[in-house]
Amino acid sequence: MSDEEEQTFLEKLKYYVTLTLGTTACISSFVFMFLIPWVLDPSISTLVANFDPEPVVCKSIQSDHLVGMKNCSWSSCKEGCTVDQYECDQIYINYMHLPFASYEGQEIDDDDEFWVGRGIPLFINIKACGYPPGTNCSIFADVYSPEGSIFPCYYSRANPDMVITNYDWDTEVQNIIMALLIPNLLSGLSLGVVSYWWYPGCQKKRCQYQLPPDQEDASSNNANDDDDENSEKGDDDGEENDGSNKEERCDKMNRSQEEEKDRDTAINMPEEKV
Repeated sequence: MSDEEEQTFLEKLKYYVTLTLGTTACISSFVFMFLIPWVLDPSISTLVANFDPEPVVCKSIQSDHLVGMKNCSWSSCKEGCTVDQYECDQIYINYMHLPFASYEGQEIDDDDEFWVGRGIPLFINIKACGYPPGTNCSIFADVYSPEGSIFPCYYSRANPDMVITNYDWDTEVQNIIMALLIPNLLSGLSLGVVSYWWYPGCQKKRCQYQLPPDQEDASSNNANDDDDENSEKGDDDGEENDGSNKEERCDKMNRSQEEEKDRDTAINMPEEKV
């Protein structure tokens, strides 16, 4: 594979990977927005309600199957948290603080003093709603609506009038962590990789400051002028050096000639008689 073909392949790969990462970031953001009302809000509300982790004894005392929006102001179970309900089941229970594990199946009268909560509405969860297949209100009504049936339930220590049938602290915490971590992590990683590839500030080789074209021309002209000045200075210095060298040579020649003249005169002078 030649260099041009390899470069073209890398450009195409970068394009498709960027497209995939961008799509992943968008989808993750939308998924997180939908998880807020469906998962995060119910789970956080459940933890804030501070339900007793150990189920207690509950007894159904009344069940009403109603039809019509005016009659269904509330429901023990609703399939779909945003839809209007025209048919509903309203279940009322009594509960006591006796752990259901300690219950031995004996009959307990409705007027017994052990009942802590009386005539309390029963809900499938803190929002009293859910989505299939996790939530099936028909099965819920068949199990909990018969009057006199005894079953485990969970009461809220923050609001004793709130009683639900499904509760697991570990599951709620896991739902919160997964709903926060997965979509945000995918979105963050995708945006981070795309930003690193396409944002010039993230690449070291592109972080150098670049002058505008007009300033670049001016700076190049200044550099050329400086070079010319330096060359002229070099020529002048060379000429000065040549001149000084010539003067030194002339001085040496003059001194040598004078010394020769002195020697000649000394030889030609007659000797004085004593």
